[in-house]
Amino acid sequence: MKQSETMQALKRASKRLTRSSHTMTSTATTTMAIARQIPNSFLDALSDHSGTTANDAVSLSKARMQHDRYLQELRRHVPTLCLPALEPHPDCAFVEDTVVAVGNIAVITRLGHESRRGEVDSVKEALCQLGVHVVDMGEEDAGLSDRSMSRCDGGDVLYTGRHLFVGLSERTNQNGFRLLQKVFSERLHEGNIIAVPPVIQGKDVLHLKSAVTHLDEHTILAPEGPLGDNLLQTMKSSERGYTAIRLPDVLSCNAVVVNGHVLAQNATCEVSRERIKNACSERGLGLTFVDTSELAKKDAALTCCSVLLAV
Repeated sequence: MKQSETMQALKRASKRLTRSSHTMTSTATTTMAIARQIPNSFLDALSDHSGTTANDAVSLSKARMQHDRYLQELRRHVPTLCLPALEPHPDCAFVEDTVVAVGNIAVITRLGHESRRGEVDSVKEALCQLGVHVVDMGEEDAGLSDRSMSRCDGGDVLYTGRHLFVGLSERTNQNGFRLLQKVFSERLHEGNIIAVPPVIQGKDVLHLKSAVTHLDEHTILAPEGPLGDNLLQTMKSSERGYTAIRLPDVLSCNAVVVNGHVLAQNATCEVSRERIKNACSERGLGLTFVDTSELAKKDAALTCCSVLLAV
């Protein structure tokens, strides 16, 4: 992305921040979000876990419509910088994977799939212009062999406000976890940065957050059945003080929480919807259901489409 385009996008986001600042409470921790437009090449995006077949063709126009509605809802709760699409990178709208951010520190990741690694440069540029302290995973590992280098997709990293869970997977390796542990250990106690073994690898989900996200610092969403059982046991969620809301629909376990409001998947599973409604009501959280079913055909969940920042 050209620098002038970045600056124009940042100026637009800054204006939205000014207009919406009066709606943000003193307890809000998210001050800005980063997203990216869907490219024309989106139909060529990777898809390994969605179960999509030749009969489930992805509609580019429908995917863009759903993405636009997602951004519209997100902007109700936080100013959102939407970067231009990167046509050579069909997966570029899934901006979550490019960065792991905690407070004013962000690690630019070295994505697990080689075809996606060109997505990070413009995200790094935007973060630097926002004044975020940026650590580049690729630069940190410069000179190492490819086998020894860190790999990480942001979708494998769940920050609940108390713990940073890092899911080890086909996209995120032990070296990636160690680098995150090194960078964030000054902000979080080292014991609160936790590697989650690949108990969900090869299942129906791509990343850790495809199966578990949080509603608040003490509540997480997780699937019913053996998948959720194994995941929660590995995370030691109950020992660490978490209440797990168990859902029959795995996709519904991925939700975005921003400034006291939850964006949840508009799933057809009524049981999952009701449990999310009840959990949000009990915790005083707002709730909006958002349909991203077309994006899910390319392994996307709600959190994939944005990066939340506290800058």
